[in-house]
Amino acid sequence: MPDALPLAGMTVVVTRPGSQGESTAKMLRSAGATVIEMPVLEIAPVDCFIDAGLLSRIGLAIFVSANAVEHGVPCLRRYGGLPRDCVTAAIGHATARALIDAGFADVVSPQQSMDSEGLLAMPSLQAAEVQGQHVLLVRGKSGTGGRKLLEDVLAARGAKVTVVDCYERRELVPPAEHIETLIETMKSNFAVMALSVETLDNLMKVFSAHETLLKSAWLLVPHARVAAAARSREFTRVAEVEMSAGALIPALIKLKPCINAQVI
Repeated sequence: MPDALPLAGMTVVVTRPGSQGESTAKMLRSAGATVIEMPVLEIAPVDCFIDAGLLSRIGLAIFVSANAVEHGVPCLRRYGGLPRDCVTAAIGHATARALIDAGFADVVSPQQSMDSEGLLAMPSLQAAEVQGQHVLLVRGKSGTGGRKLLEDVLAARGAKVTVVDCYERRELVPPAEHIETLIETMKSNFAVMALSVETLDNLMKVFSAHETLLKSAWLLVPHARVAAAARSREFTRVAEVEMSAGALIPALIKLKPCINAQVI
């Protein structure tokens, strides 16, 4: 008899923080998955500032995540907001949706490769379009310096890039007894979400005493950069999965036989 729900029998560890993790967990449970919620990072706003005069000259504003929209838009509005004719760009469907919900129209976003490379490949971000233009990059602050691809490539194309860091990721360490309970709950056919390299590294810290178990799981990552980092850390079951609400469940349905059979 087939499963009543498509993800029945699959266990997924959701590491996304806050409301994003809660909504992802709810969506997975509605499809029949067993969900273990274990955020290993939290998102916290940081003080941000941009000169109002400079802000009035911005021709292109890029938001790297939904968190950048949530924490960056109020910051920008404190200093006068973006010019009316400013183009807004987003990495990924969730970020684009957050911008639309915040009142922005005609948001530019890659439809295929939903990452920095995909955005940089778009015609509106080529040198002929951005040379001499004031570009605002709204992102999270990283203690390791973060990924500078957007900043560096746009500067090389002649753009005048200003960066606004409006949030930061902070490590969350679950209590030891919580971790032990999770270890007992996890099965051999479980998958773990890791949406960033920071998430991956903190997962490894949390599971340092259970590294073999962690690396026996399928690791669900959003793009090639995190996949490469995972493989460099000796994870062998790594799957690139689109994390948007409309794509995650279909992707996991396709992956389910591999996860449940532990097929590499």
